[in-house]
Amino acid sequence: MKLRTVLNELRCAPLCVGREELLDEDVIVVPEYEKNVPPEAKLLRLCSLKSYLEEHVKADEGQVLLVHTQGELPEGFSCTPDAVVVSHPYSFGDFRATFLDLPASAAILEVRREKMFEAFLASYDLAQFARRSSEVLGNPVIITNADMRLLATAGDFPADAPDVQEVLSCGYVSESVNSDLETDGMIEAVRRARHSLLSGASRFGRHWVTSIIYYHHLEMGRYDVMESDRSITGFDLELVDYASQLAGIMIDRLGAAGERVGFGSSVLEDLVAGGFANEPTMRAQLALTGLPLDVSYALMAVMGQRGAGKDYYARVGGIVARAFRDCLWCAREDCLVVLAPIGKNECVGYDDYARAARRLSGNTQLTSALDNNDLRAFVAEPLRDLTLAPGRLAQATDLASACASRVAGRVVYFWENRFAVLACAPERSDRLERMLDKRVVAMADYDREHGTDYLKTTVMSVRFPGSPAEAASALSVHRNTYFYRVNKVRELFFIDLKDGDDRLATSFSTSILEGLGS
Repeated sequence: MKLRTVLNELRCAPLCVGREELLDEDVIVVPEYEKNVPPEAKLLRLCSLKSYLEEHVKADEGQVLLVHTQGELPEGFSCTPDAVVVSHPYSFGDFRATFLDLPASAAILEVRREKMFEAFLASYDLAQFARRSSEVLGNPVIITNADMRLLATAGDFPADAPDVQEVLSCGYVSESVNSDLETDGMIEAVRRARHSLLSGASRFGRHWVTSIIYYHHLEMGRYDVMESDRSITGFDLELVDYASQLAGIMIDRLGAAGERVGFGSSVLEDLVAGGFANEPTMRAQLALTGLPLDVSYALMAVMGQRGAGKDYYARVGGIVARAFRDCLWCAREDCLVVLAPIGKNECVGYDDYARAARRLSGNTQLTSALDNNDLRAFVAEPLRDLTLAPGRLAQATDLASACASRVAGRVVYFWENRFAVLACAPERSDRLERMLDKRVVAMADYDREHGTDYLKTTVMSVRFPGSPAEAASALSVHRNTYFYRVNKVRELFFIDLKDGDDRLATSFSTSILEGLGS
């Protein structure tokens, strides 16, 4: 069983954990500390805080220490990586007696896990699995998908729980019910923890367990258990997590995770591959998909787990498509390609950047889906001519290569990181070297060697033209210091910041150097 299951069953919370992932370790609890422990698990040893501090007890290889205290920890205390310290009102002797009762409970848990797996193997659909898993858990079960649509229920739900009755009668989790759960903080806590949690407060006099169903790291729905016929224990939480994993496999197999918008994907695949023989054919096929024509579009590459493959991105497509009802998507081995219309340009100038940002970053359903599933969208330059789609996809993947590790945010735009992409293109390295003004390069090298800020001063002079006060403020220096540095830039590096050509050379070269990480 998991170490966190042991702590839940002993009703104690960790005061200090050597490693957070330690809580997810499989541990063996036995009365005597034996050596013949399976390689996939670790032996859990109990000791007092006094013995731990005096180093009378140390964890051998393949062991984890559970350290007991009744009081506060010493100031500045930290654990070794193989230990977890817990506080409990029992004395060490009483706590140890409770601890030694765990093996019998662990054996029962293992039997119930086997029954849960048998329930999974014997179920042909989610309704059967809900019924059989509910019997194993001894409490009512609700299974919903990522669209908050009710997939299956089992067990006797209390009539005095109006939110549950609303879900049962409507066939989906209503916005009001979901808002209540979000307000309680329960859903967000489960997302952060990545395992089931027992509600800290009761609703309608009962506790409940919420577990988010994940499959291939994607959020597929929820597996909820209401405390009704029997009390929920720490062992039940591990069993609910196991049932949730099995439900994820079944939901994926049945294609029940949520709405799929895949009818236009083959057209988009041909579009980004440049597979259409001519433009009339392309437009005719796109018209059949219902995609608006003769507008501007945002093309993006959505990326998540490294090396996940095409099946993974097909599931991502279903998630992203819920945020864009009129988009097209196609799954590739390395990303999901999405084409979303952003409307027409209605002004004299070029407002496609602003409209794309509003359409994407302003879409809370999209940003939440990206955040909840650890995805990022890399957006190419907007396009009006769809024959440019292959080049725009190359832009998006170049953007991902250049900025994946250095730019914050879930939606990353090419036009905000143009120089970083240009700098990271290996085939352009020779041309980039020719473009760099060597006076600016020399200034950057000098600053690194001497700890000066001449390049930063130069950048602020360009950024705030004709406003020495603002430039000095941005540098957090006095105006006199700013003027002194500007004069030294001219004296040492032969760059006159009053000269338009020198200012242009400085702006371009510093942008490229920033992209190179210099």
